[in-house]
Amino acid sequence: MSIDPRTPVLVGIAQSVDRTSEPGQGLSPQEMMAAVSRAAIADAGGQGIAGAIDCVTVVRLFQDSGFGAPFGKQNNLPWAVASRIGATPKRSLYGPVGGNSPQMLVNHFAELITQGDHDVVLLTGCEPLRSQARAQKAGLKLDWAEESPEPAEQWPEKTTYATPHEIQHGIALPVNIYPLFENALGVHYGRDPLGHRRAIGELMARFTQVAAKNPYAQLPIARTAEEIIAPEGDNRYIGYPYTKYLNANMFVDQAAALLLMSTEAADRLGVPQDKRVYLHGNADTHEKILVTERVDYHSSPAVRIGAAHALKQAGITPADLAHMDIYSCFSSAVEVAADEIGIAQDDPRGLTLTGGLPYFGGPGNNYSMHGIAEVAARCRANPGAYGLVFANGGFLTKHSFGVWSTTPKAFSRTDPASYQREIDAMPSPALIEKPEGEGVIETFTVVHHKGEPAFALLIGRLADGSRFLAQIHDNPGSLIDVPVIGRKVRVKPTDTVNIATMA
Repeated sequence: MSIDPRTPVLVGIAQSVDRTSEPGQGLSPQEMMAAVSRAAIADAGGQGIAGAIDCVTVVRLFQDSGFGAPFGKQNNLPWAVASRIGATPKRSLYGPVGGNSPQMLVNHFAELITQGDHDVVLLTGCEPLRSQARAQKAGLKLDWAEESPEPAEQWPEKTTYATPHEIQHGIALPVNIYPLFENALGVHYGRDPLGHRRAIGELMARFTQVAAKNPYAQLPIARTAEEIIAPEGDNRYIGYPYTKYLNANMFVDQAAALLLMSTEAADRLGVPQDKRVYLHGNADTHEKILVTERVDYHSSPAVRIGAAHALKQAGITPADLAHMDIYSCFSSAVEVAADEIGIAQDDPRGLTLTGGLPYFGGPGNNYSMHGIAEVAARCRANPGAYGLVFANGGFLTKHSFGVWSTTPKAFSRTDPASYQREIDAMPSPALIEKPEGEGVIETFTVVHHKGEPAFALLIGRLADGSRFLAQIHDNPGSLIDVPVIGRKVRVKPTDTVNIATMA
């Protein structure tokens, strides 16, 4: 089959995990990424690939996403990787915050390769938080700092995920926010709280079974639904209904790398045909950015529209997919995505190839690079089959989609603004920052501290339909495992947060 020589193709994939190194013996982030990048180059086959790389892009680490770097920072991680693998790229790019980044960057660079701006692109990312935490606990001082002659180019887009008003009320961390979606989903599905907890336990137990068989999983342990949902021992509540086993695990030592190039470059460098996987469909969307602006808390217009666009571009339907990796930081992300894509949550094909962020591991913004590597490996092993990667960033905020297959196909890219307009035009309820009077609970969670209820965070509606944020401080534990959404509250502002009491 004749194909445009500028057609982008994924030719190299690699993953790594460290479960065993002693404190102080784990690799620095730049060493982790260099090792996995060499493996991706070797996986591609061919000759002279390292010297042909003209762009190295690194997915942003947690250390540069507001979590701190106790062992020193690096001003140009792409350069640090390139210098270790013998590459001399003309461009060194550091990506943005967001778990959608790996697939979004693939979509972006696939377009640039088509246009002739790049020929061979290395994408890599990692998290060394397991090693970092263990070294800190042991009182060790490691030196991971590194300076390059020039700082890395920074991805220009920066998203502000929350306002000061939202942050003040507790809408600041994913562990507080995804439970809001989860409790809304339970009501949407018509389940009582206990029934919904059992359902999410059963969903995520299937993920643990995949993780248990994945050689790159940080925690390859199969668990039962009851083990996952029971708030016992170490598996304490974090944000109801989520126990620790239902939260993404960021304390991992994991890395991944992808090698993209033009078909012309793949031919020139001698990459075998059986290594090549093509991007048949792609899309990038985002919700109303702020959580308080969302249309509701049980659906995702941006996932529905983005997935439909990517599948249509590939010329297939969800029924044609053989392999899927659905972003799984929390079970609500899986449930919403499956619903909007049009896949049953108990689909026998399975919704994950890794085992999911709580069990396989959640290496920060880079998780979906592992998802892409897994999909690509399955496509290679099953030529002509289709695989889907859904990547999510923020608070179910930013979404990226990739439909993959070994069948050669010319790449096309539609300007995301053309379909984003439909999402942006959807009306949002007005937000009242200082509400007073009677309202109803739209959704809620009980935020826990060391396993004990600290306060309830709720999103409510006043009689006129406007939305408000509030906290309940009086016996928040009484809201666990009882119907809460739809109940009346009285709310009033204070100098700090809005306080609600059950009516």
